[in-house]
Amino acid sequence: MKAVENALYHDKTEYQDLIIFENTELGCIMALDDVVQTTDRGEFIYHGMMVHVPLFAHGQTKKVLIIGGGNGGMLREICRQYLPNYSASELSDS
Repeated sequence: MKAVENALYHDKTEYQDLIIFENTELGCIMALDDVVQTTDRGEFIYHGMMVHVPLFAHGQTKKVLIIGGGNGGMLREICRQYLPNYSASELSDS
């Protein structure tokens, strides 16, 4: 994992250990269980691959269900380029 230069938020939930921190090289970073999930400088790649590849492959998508949408990056990409209406579900109690 990249060096934590400035921890912004840290919480151990029932499901995972979440840390959000800053790093000079990648900006703001979110890690779950010490595995980097997304960064300021690379999040468009992470979310883009999960959205664009399956939607292009299908070609006629009319509805999308997001389960465990996390930080909302997938939802942003879907609404921006494909569908204005959506359904989303999140595991978190909050």
